[in-house]
Amino acid sequence: MTRTTKPDLDGGPPTKHDTPDTGETPSAPAAAEAPPAPDNSLYEPYPGASFFHGGRNSPIVQAMAYRLFQEGHWTTAQSPGPDWTNGHKRAFAAFQHTLRPKGGGDTSGIPDEVAWDRLQVPRVTPRPKEGS
Repeated sequence: MTRTTKPDLDGGPPTKHDTPDTGETPSAPAAAEAPPAPDNSLYEPYPGASFFHGGRNSPIVQAMAYRLFQEGHWTTAQSPGPDWTNGHKRAFAAFQHTLRPKGGGDTSGIPDEVAWDRLQVPRVTPRPKEGS
């Protein structure tokens, strides 16, 4: 007999079970859990297209601009600041073009949810409280 470790189904620690020694490697459990989703709380949630307009001053805009700078899409002499400008719009449009090189989607420079999620802007706003 061989002792094998099997995961406990209630989420507890693995337990030891006796199995006949057949010379075969025990198989993995049939219903494996899906891997955990990435921790989205590390990234700023998409604020919506209407958030991005002239006159907007926000740490979210500055965090986005810095990520665009890191990705090599900030090409103006203007520093990537918190005020939404045409420089921000041009940089985001360049990022959208890298995601959609054949023009198969939005490349307006106004952030869309898919491109925003791909840019992975670090969270600068407080996380929502549990149970809210």
